[in-house]
Amino acid sequence: MSIVSEAREKLKTSDSSLLPAILVMATLYFGREVFVPLALAALLSFLLVPVSTLLERWGMRRTPAGLLVVFLSVVAVTALSWIMLGQIYNLAVELPQYKQNINRKIESLHLHSAGRLSNTLAMLTEETKQLRGDAPSTTTTVLPNAPTPHIRSRSKTASEPNKDQLSGQTDQPVTVRVEQPEESVATLANRTIVPLIHPLTTTFVVVVFLAFMLVGREDLRDRGIRLVGRGRMQVTTSAMEDAGRRVGRYLRMQLIVNVVFGFIAGFGLWLIGVPNPVLWGLLICLLRFVPYIGIFLAAAGPLFLSIAVSAHWGVLLWTALLFLVLELITGNVVEPLLYSSSTGLSPIAVLIAAIFWTLLWGFPGLLLSTPLTVCLVVIGRQAPHLQYLDVLFGDETALPPPERFYQRLLSSNNHEARALLDGLFAAKSKEQVYDSVVVPVLTLIEESRHAEELTPNRAEEVLLAVEELAEDVASHHKVPEESPRRPQTVVMCIPARDFADEVACQLASHVLSPTCTVRVISADTSTSDLLQTIDNFRPDAICVVGIPPQSLRHIRLRCHQIRARFPEAVVFACLLCEQCDLSNIRSRVPTEDAQHVVCSLQLMEEYLTTLLYPAEVPGEPVEESDDVAGQAQEDLASSLLETQRLDVLDESEEGAFQRLASNLARSFDAPIALVTAAPHQRQIWEAQCGLSDDALSFADAMHDPSGLTRMVSSEPVLIIPDTAEDPLSADEPFLRERGIRFYAAVPLKSHDGNVMGSLCVLDTRPRQITEKQKEMLHWIAEVVTTAIELRNATPPPEPDAGHQLEALAPRKSGLLQVPPPSTATAPPNAGAKPEGRSD
Repeated sequence: MSIVSEAREKLKTSDSSLLPAILVMATLYFGREVFVPLALAALLSFLLVPVSTLLERWGMRRTPAGLLVVFLSVVAVTALSWIMLGQIYNLAVELPQYKQNINRKIESLHLHSAGRLSNTLAMLTEETKQLRGDAPSTTTTVLPNAPTPHIRSRSKTASEPNKDQLSGQTDQPVTVRVEQPEESVATLANRTIVPLIHPLTTTFVVVVFLAFMLVGREDLRDRGIRLVGRGRMQVTTSAMEDAGRRVGRYLRMQLIVNVVFGFIAGFGLWLIGVPNPVLWGLLICLLRFVPYIGIFLAAAGPLFLSIAVSAHWGVLLWTALLFLVLELITGNVVEPLLYSSSTGLSPIAVLIAAIFWTLLWGFPGLLLSTPLTVCLVVIGRQAPHLQYLDVLFGDETALPPPERFYQRLLSSNNHEARALLDGLFAAKSKEQVYDSVVVPVLTLIEESRHAEELTPNRAEEVLLAVEELAEDVASHHKVPEESPRRPQTVVMCIPARDFADEVACQLASHVLSPTCTVRVISADTSTSDLLQTIDNFRPDAICVVGIPPQSLRHIRLRCHQIRARFPEAVVFACLLCEQCDLSNIRSRVPTEDAQHVVCSLQLMEEYLTTLLYPAEVPGEPVEESDDVAGQAQEDLASSLLETQRLDVLDESEEGAFQRLASNLARSFDAPIALVTAAPHQRQIWEAQCGLSDDALSFADAMHDPSGLTRMVSSEPVLIIPDTAEDPLSADEPFLRERGIRFYAAVPLKSHDGNVMGSLCVLDTRPRQITEKQKEMLHWIAEVVTTAIELRNATPPPEPDAGHQLEALAPRKSGLLQVPPPSTATAPPNAGAKPEGRSD
């Protein structure tokens, strides 16, 4: 019964979703007399809005500007139409003189051979019928000079003509005159004027709609938002802006391309000798708006005329070559550079849309198919329940590269899987391909195996295929080594648990092998043999590599075993995952087990290069166009916005600052970030990520402030690339005990100069940050400071609430606390402040 009920519910759901689609298509079909002019006017408005906006910027009011643009557009279209009509008239007058050339071309094709072939086919058909036993058809062949058979009647009548009369009648020609009846005025009007009423009416309606759209475009936009976007204004506004930008840019670029194409084609036809090149240039410019078939319709006229104007075939060949070369250059070079990515449609979507809108609205639908489908794709991207429109018609790949690669492996299609990797290696570096494609595939395999979607044997087969393909493609795309190999430097990669982790170790060896000797340990190696192997090789660094979702606990266990046996070893905890979050790994793997944590092969290479070869690390980082990942930057901006909106009594205050710290660490690719504060009046708040809960204690933060704390208070942004070599921070217990090698901090200064706290970014390797990152850190500090001042300006809570805050104070902790301001500069209640805290 449950299966039947589930099927019934699915049927109801499908019916409920199918019925609105049918109603929409029926409305569009039966209301095409209204929707077609409306869509044409909207299409033209995308082209003319920039012109109207430009006139408004020059000082003209919106209504006169819109009406002037419409008037000039009507004049331009009328002038072009008049020129085309004149060209068509001249062509109609001159075409009969080419009759002789057309006859010669037809005779040169030997079309009479086709008639002989048809006689042969008819004979074979008759013979086939006789072989099957069918009755042969009787045909009577009348010879040209054969007498007409005469059937004699039994009784002769007087009216029967004799032979002399018949012969006399055949010798005299009979004159036949056809007289046409006089055509009435109503008939003439019905034949000439009535067919023009519909297109003229449609044109008038389009012009009226266009004028209203240009003049009242803001009002129409507001009404659209009110109609479909109430409560979802951000999504609706984004969808309208995206659709307008894509459609407008597509139409403008295509208009420019078509005009240039038509001009070059018309000039080429004039050089070849094809008559009326202006007519063909205008038709080419208009018909190329029709996707796919427009160029064939535009080329049909010149090709046919090239047959008629010359007795030879050279003009036809030159004309065909002209269109072929122009279309190849335009379609493969010009259009992809200008606007192929602006529409956001796949090629098959353009074809399907052309067929659908043509069946729905005819030729106008063919012209409007691409812009209308672009609007549907934009709606599908913004509306979650219409996302299938973006999947069906969008230009983005239906499956991202990791899922495509995984699907090819599951179907045992290693050829396409290798082709995919080859294409990615041609555009990206080895570590980027591994981090973005191969490592996510390993994660998918592990998730499927733990969910019992893959059997252990099948999972091992897929993992073997991944290992073989990665080895094969990496050897094929091997990059020449820029620096000599250092065989004396040994890095050992140890899998955390199973064969997937071992494959990840093999990927790490491919990335690290150009600069050092990498030894990979098998996943089947026992713990005692593993420790013995480490004792024999004495590697410079040990990387414990694992693949989520269940490898972090095993990574920590392996690191603990290795550090317990070799306390001086340099151990890396490498949890390879697509979403890099160093702070999460750092907080769950203590420094006592692993000094460093990484979450990608590229980061592993950077850490090892920095620690093993510090002399080769550049002093200043290279400025990049985008210093942080897009998603991390968006998360950081969202956290800052949330921080600005906080209320002091809001329960989400602590969580908001915690998210701010996490996103700050992600933005800087750092394992630790801190947001600390000195108590100013009554609030004590702070947040940290990348450290365990017991890493910071209140007692540790109560000793006297150090020189490092005082420097942070005085510097706009304090950057210490290597704390081990800096005399100011070399003796800091907190930094030394936790292996902190990089320190970046910015004070949180109020507008009156008081330091309320600091933002800190810490790393376990020496490094640098760019000037843009310094500016971003300073900007974040200003935003957080403003939020704190606004919060401190709120009235104090009731005494009970104040006691609760004081009770929570001992549970707060911080790394960097600044001393209170001096008595000369302190506010009146400065004496009530607790002493500042330092490291």
